[in-house]
Amino acid sequence: MGNVVITGYGIIGPGINDTGQFKDVLFHKRNVLKKEEIHGRQLYIGRVAENELAVDGLLSFSKRLPKTAKMLLHAASEAVSMSGLLRDGLRVGVIVGSSGGTISDILYTSANGKRHPFVIGNMNAYSLASSLCTAFHINGLSYTLNNSCTSALDAVNLAKMLIDSGQLDICLAGGTDSTLEDVVFERFSSLHVLSHVNDSNSSGPFSGGKGFSMSEGAGVLVMERKEVAKKRGAVIRGEIGLSMTNQDAVSPYKSDPSGIKLGEAVDHCLLEGMPTYINSQALGISQNDRLESDIYKEKFASEKIPITSIKGMVGHAMGASGMFQLISSLISIENHFIPPVIGYDQKSTDGLLVVKETRREDVERVLITSQGYGGINSCMMVKRGER
Repeated sequence: MGNVVITGYGIIGPGINDTGQFKDVLFHKRNVLKKEEIHGRQLYIGRVAENELAVDGLLSFSKRLPKTAKMLLHAASEAVSMSGLLRDGLRVGVIVGSSGGTISDILYTSANGKRHPFVIGNMNAYSLASSLCTAFHINGLSYTLNNSCTSALDAVNLAKMLIDSGQLDICLAGGTDSTLEDVVFERFSSLHVLSHVNDSNSSGPFSGGKGFSMSEGAGVLVMERKEVAKKRGAVIRGEIGLSMTNQDAVSPYKSDPSGIKLGEAVDHCLLEGMPTYINSQALGISQNDRLESDIYKEKFASEKIPITSIKGMVGHAMGASGMFQLISSLISIENHFIPPVIGYDQKSTDGLLVVKETRREDVERVLITSQGYGGINSCMMVKRGER
C-alpha cells in the first residue's frame, strides 16, 4: 500500500475549464448545470462548450477528433503540466475509461452523412487512448475501458495494478464521456430517472428518487510509482489506497437491490482505516441512493463520518463521473475542505451526517463509491500524499 502516487491532475466539465475553476465550484457550492428543453421537458444539463477546449497544437488533426477525445486532451494537458511528466527511460502507459465512448461522434456522423476519412478512427473507442498516446508520445501499454459509470475509477484501478505489478512506472489514467444525445435522453426518460426542473432547484443526490442531471466532461491523473516520483522531485498530491471492483452478476440491465457486492467493496477499502469523509456516487435514483444510504448507515453512522456527493453541482458525467469524484477528493485534500451536497431531500438522509455547507477540515482519506449500469461496483480510498 502507498506505492502509487498522483503527481498531476486535470479536468474539464460544464462551466469548468481547469482544476482551479473546479475548486471554486466545489468550495462555493455552485450549480454549473443549465436549463434546457429536451423533447418538451425542462431539464438541467451540463454541457462543455467546444470553443473552450484547448487542443490546438497538441495534434495536427485535433479538430477532427470526437468530443470525448478533445475533452480528454484538454484535461491531460493540465495534468501533465502539473506533474512535470518525464518519460526518458521510464515505462509509461495510458488507460482511459468511458461508458459511451465515441457515441456522440458516431450519431452526428450518421445523421449528417459525413464521409471524411477520420470516421473509421473516430467510431473506434480506442481512439480515446490512442489520442493521448499520440499527443504525449507515449509508446507503452494502452487501453480504453468501457465499464459503464465506473469506467474512470476502473481505469485508475487498472493503472494501479499495472504499476504495482512492475509493468509500468507512470500511467496517464483518465475518464471521458459525452452522451448528451436525443436517443440517450429518450431512453433515460422512459426509465423515469432524469430530474425535472422545479421551482426550487435541480434534483440530485439523496433526493428521494427525483432523478439526476446528465452532464459531460473528462479528467486525467498522472499516476507514478512512489520511488519514481520522489527520485525526480515531483510534488506528490495524493496516493491511491485500497480499491476494489466487482460484479453483482444479476442482470446486464440492473443492479442487485441487496447491495451486497457494493458493501463488500466498501469493506475491502476500509481495511486501510476509516475515511475522513465519503464521496458518494449518490445521484438521485431511488435504488442507487438507497443502497449507498443503507451501507453508510450500517458502517459509518456510529463513527459520524461525513458524507457528500457532488452530483447536484456538476451532474452525472457517466463514465467520467468517477474521475470528477476522484479529482474533487484530491482538491479537498490539498485545500482542507469537504464540498457540500445540493439538491437533496432531508427525509432521504435521516441517520446520515450529510455535508450541507462547505466544511473546513483537514482531510486525510476519502472513500469514493460508484455503481454502474449492469451491476458493476467500484470503490477506492484516496489519501493525502507525503507532507
